[in-house]
Amino acid sequence: MGDEQAPKMFFWGIGPSVSVPTLVYAALAGAATYLWPTWFAIHGIPYPALLTAGVILLLVGTAFQMIAGWALMRAYHQDRLVTTGVYAVCRNPLYANIILTFLPALALLCRSWLMLTASVVMYVLTRLLIHREEEYLQQRFGQEYLDYRRRTGAIFPTIRRRSKM
Repeated sequence: MGDEQAPKMFFWGIGPSVSVPTLVYAALAGAATYLWPTWFAIHGIPYPALLTAGVILLLVGTAFQMIAGWALMRAYHQDRLVTTGVYAVCRNPLYANIILTFLPALALLCRSWLMLTASVVMYVLTRLLIHREEEYLQQRFGQEYLDYRRRTGAIFPTIRRRSKM
């Protein structure tokens, strides 16, 4: 392991710093959609289809969040780096899941294309702030984390081409 003197980071990491502004943005986007539906509401797709897609995203996202959250919680309490399961393809699957399932589901349920942009807001905030978690993990786990970081995408999976032999 890396430096044993590194104080343990809070379990939620940068989560509150990213999710609070994103939720405020989403709430404002939802309010704008409610006040000016002709500008911001999703038109051309029947609401039952949007509702169905939103519910499916919520169900899939909730299951994924539970699986990834459980793995992270176990590793956190054991003070180890989790690099298996969904963490084998993405270093931050919890953030990715919110960006790809929960926020779009909320937008679909509210019938708001403007709320879909909350995913972009969260992605940008995550990219700007993720260095805090990464610096901590590098200090805490050293080379193990550097190797993991090299082979795994930060928010979304990295697609690598196989080298020719």
